[in-house]
Amino acid sequence: MTRLQNSGSNGPQEGDPMFVLAELEGPDGGTPRRIAFANAQVQPLDFASLRDARFDRPLTIPLNWRNATLVETTIEGTEPGQVINAAATLESPFTSCAIGLVKGGWLPSAFAVTHQNTTMMVDRNVVTQIVGRFDNGRRRRYEQDFLDLFADQPVRINPLLFVMEGNRRRLPTPAEAEAQMLEVEAKLRTALPRAEITVGPEHLKGALGLIGEARSSLANKQHFLRHLAPKLSSPVARADIEARWNDIIVAADLYNVPQQSLVVLAALSAVAVPNGKSPAKRLLKFRNGYTDGDAYNALADLRAIELFIAMLGYFPGEAIQLCTADKNLALFWVGIQASNFTRTGTSCTYDMMPVDELFPPSTGLAWKAVLERKD
Repeated sequence: MTRLQNSGSNGPQEGDPMFVLAELEGPDGGTPRRIAFANAQVQPLDFASLRDARFDRPLTIPLNWRNATLVETTIEGTEPGQVINAAATLESPFTSCAIGLVKGGWLPSAFAVTHQNTTMMVDRNVVTQIVGRFDNGRRRRYEQDFLDLFADQPVRINPLLFVMEGNRRRLPTPAEAEAQMLEVEAKLRTALPRAEITVGPEHLKGALGLIGEARSSLANKQHFLRHLAPKLSSPVARADIEARWNDIIVAADLYNVPQQSLVVLAALSAVAVPNGKSPAKRLLKFRNGYTDGDAYNALADLRAIELFIAMLGYFPGEAIQLCTADKNLALFWVGIQASNFTRTGTSCTYDMMPVDELFPPSTGLAWKAVLERKD
């Protein structure tokens, strides 16, 4: 068992986070060993580890590091400057109010940013966490959380999701989007003055373009979700799965929602897992009296994943993290097991193989037949 400590210092290059690992007990009961390293490639974690994690408690998780640069060590036979691989069960003193979604899975937010050039796409709930936790780079409260490791680091933050979602449960107008960009820039610069905030005229122009492109398809998807809500608000019994599945296909065609879209996949998962146990069901936020605002909030979460996928396809050589405090959003991302992101013209293609918790073995590859259907 290994415990993570916050080193409070940088790695071999300015701005590269350094991680310190200390054993709780050394080999054969001997003196505990300690290593510090930077530039680590931390292997993403899977669905089961995310499902079982309790983020409001000190986190214990399995971790694997690759190609880390050793900074200091008490282990015999190793020297600073060596490149090392390591595997350990990590018992940390930190909670994790933010989950870092990365290519191939998830990590606690700090581990998803192990290089200075990593870009963090933060959603609104993480912005709220950052603003509440920091003032001028200093923690406001004593509780230890992985997010606190960003306090003195020059992390790169992209607030596009904050701007695009807006604060009125609908797509923002151009004036509202500009106001949101100014607001989030001011808040983040006050909280984390060393952070690089990617805002400017070109970023606003890009956000407005994406908002304009999303407007008509968003309305169709809102109608689609509101149409389904009365049938899917209550848990779906096993005997009704096939009927509700067919309802989704009919509704997608009725409202011109592409069956290849994530919202259709999420709706299918919501009925494929009996008794409302799919994280997709919770992500879609179905309830009695489901409104356009409820549908908008659910679609904003799915749009965050869509934009994340696009970034992975457009910029395959860059380190990118989608940072969220929404565990259901994280479970859906990790659960679809997306891979092979490829840019094709102005769009991005990818493969996926959802876990059984999204589509039980009893459904076979029915989900795939729907998403591959050619009209």
